[in-house]
Order: sequence, then structure tokens, then C-alpha cells
Amino acid sequence: MIAAQRRRNENIIEYILYMWQVEDMIRANGFDMAKIDETIVSKYTNVDEDTRRQIHDWWDNLLTMMQVEKLEQKGHLKIIQMLMNDVYNYHLYLLTQPTEIPYQNAFQSAWADLSVFEKKIPGGDKMHHIELSITALYEYFLLKVQKKLILADTTNAIVRISRYLNILSNKYLAAEREMKKAAETNADGTLIKH
Repeated sequence: MIAAQRRRNENIIEYILYMWQVEDMIRANGFDMAKIDETIVSKYTNVDEDTRRQIHDWWDNLLTMMQVEKLEQKGHLKIIQMLMNDVYNYHLYLLTQPTEIPYQNAFQSAWADLSVFEKKIPGGDKMHHIELSITALYEYFLLKVQKKLILADTTNAIVRISRYLNILSNKYLAAEREMKKAAETNADGTLIKH
């Protein structure tokens, strides 16, 4: 919960990757909240009981959502899919803007890599650019965790993909902050106090 909140505010792509990891951890713990408490929640030793309870509830809510959405074996929560689709729509917007040449160039430099991953990742041909890119990053992460051999070409491709995704994340979060700021401003230009 704490790590998720921080990632959500700092890097939208890292947040999505983190949430995919959380989904896999829930699966690895057999959708058993007692195991999640033991293997994950108990590791938060520097928090008060109220925060620990919030962390427990966060994991329990995600576990329940995954069960309701029938994600016991595979797949991603609808809220994460919707966020990823929103990021994709923003990506498409940036590709049409004449002022976004640096972003467009960064994406173009990763295009050939994405084409390769599209063929290697099961179902890759049915994924949009952002889902394919995040899937490639997640697969790379899993290879590293499993200590499998990773070719230099793969690492270089991941660097190029990460480069454009970092730019996208920064731009997306900046646009999101601007929209929130605009929503909190009265018609006369003064900030609305909460």
C-alpha cells in the first residue's frame, strides 16, 4: 500500500508494474490472507498498528477484487487495465502533437524492439503499445528474479523501451496534476479550499 501510493505519484509505469507484481504475490500466496499477513504484512515493522491494519485491508481488498474478477490464474485487475488504457490514450495523443518530437523520437527508437517482443510474447499481437511495453518490462524483471541468462540485445531493447516509458510517465503525471489543479480552481481563478 505504501509503496503503491508512492509509485502511483512518482511513476505511473512503475506503479502498473508494481501492481502486476502484487497480483502475482497474491496468487503465490494461494489467495490466503493469513499467508499474506505472514509473508508480506508482517514485514512492515516500522509502522503503527493503524497503518499495519490499513496495509492488511489493502491486500485483503485486492485479493477480494481479484477473486470477484476471476483472476486466480492470470490476468490483471480492471482498475489497472483501465489505467493502462488511459496511459495508452495519452500516448496516442502525444504521438499526434507537433511539440512532442522528443517523445515521438524516443518511441520510434523502441518501435523495432516492440515488434520483436510482439512476436515473442504470447498474445503480443493483441496488445496495444503500452501493454506490450509493460509486459516486456515485466517479463524482463521475472527473468532477472529467476537469475536466467539475459542477452545484451534484450537488455538494450529494455533500455530503449524504458526510455520512452519514462518520458510518457512524466508527461502523463504532469498532465494529471494539471487536470486536478484545474478541477480545484473556481471560475474566478481562485483555488477551492477543501
